[in-house]
Amino acid sequence: MIDIKLQDISWDGAEDGVEALLDKWLVAEKTLVKKGQVLVAVVLVKATIDIEAPEDGFIEKIIVKDGESFKNGAVLAHFNASASNSVNGQDAFSV
Repeated sequence: MIDIKLQDISWDGAEDGVEALLDKWLVAEKTLVKKGQVLVAVVLVKATIDIEAPEDGFIEKIIVKDGESFKNGAVLAHFNASASNSVNGQDAFSV
């Protein structure tokens, strides 16, 4: 399982203690996605940053919800890199 986080380099230049805002999840849990597909948009110091899928697979669990703030290093979601088109033995839906 892969933890989805905002890359450390995105925090460069941000003041200590600053939080980012999770603007919107663009895919739901258990949705199959392709590597490079945008998963979530976050706002950090007046800039919106899109986080892409690291591999083909699906979001296993969303940790930080739309509209919630988070600090540097926070896990936003757990991602399951899977070549399978099924989730928990059932077909998953595609985006």
